[in-house]
Amino acid sequence: MSYRVKWNKSPNPQSGNQKEKLKLLKKIHANYIFPLWGLGGFYFNSKNEHGVHSPFVFDLVTKCFYASEFPIENSTYLSTNKLILKTIHYLNLKNCVRFDVLDKVPTTIDGLIVSSFSLNDFSIEKILPFCKNETCIFIENIHQTKANEKIWKRLHQHETITCSIETFNLGFLFIRKEQKKEHFIINPNKTITSRIFERIRF
Repeated sequence: MSYRVKWNKSPNPQSGNQKEKLKLLKKIHANYIFPLWGLGGFYFNSKNEHGVHSPFVFDLVTKCFYASEFPIENSTYLSTNKLILKTIHYLNLKNCVRFDVLDKVPTTIDGLIVSSFSLNDFSIEKILPFCKNETCIFIENIHQTKANEKIWKRLHQHETITCSIETFNLGFLFIRKEQKKEHFIINPNKTITSRIFERIRF
């Protein structure tokens, strides 16, 4: 008569530590390395106003993005993003709301703010009944994660969107039937060349 001896494997404390280390590395990559890598790529590919051939976008960049003094009202539009507030004022977007309260709006909108928390539920088809020509859609944190970048790419490639602008933290989508489809990667801050050309401009 034979007996089989069963050995109880004791838990390896190192395996738990390795899992914790892996989780920490993934968190560091997602929160720090990936955004920094994306930021470097953005500055390499971005342009200032001198690389823009659209009169609408050129004026938006020079008269709004680069404007040092601009009246900003934060309480009305529920946003702390300075570039959003400047654009709302410059384009005179009177009826501007956030995406999460869009279903409570009975009329068409001039502007729409979409946070990263609402991005998974957002689609162009959902908002079309509320939009009109020259409606501006702000997409926050477009480069925060890989998933956000994929969604942003799908949105600005949508056939209804004729003009899109990408800054590192913010995306702009415009429905402008009079403009041919174009996508711009713009540095929202004045570069050295922008300041030089501003001084020598006659």
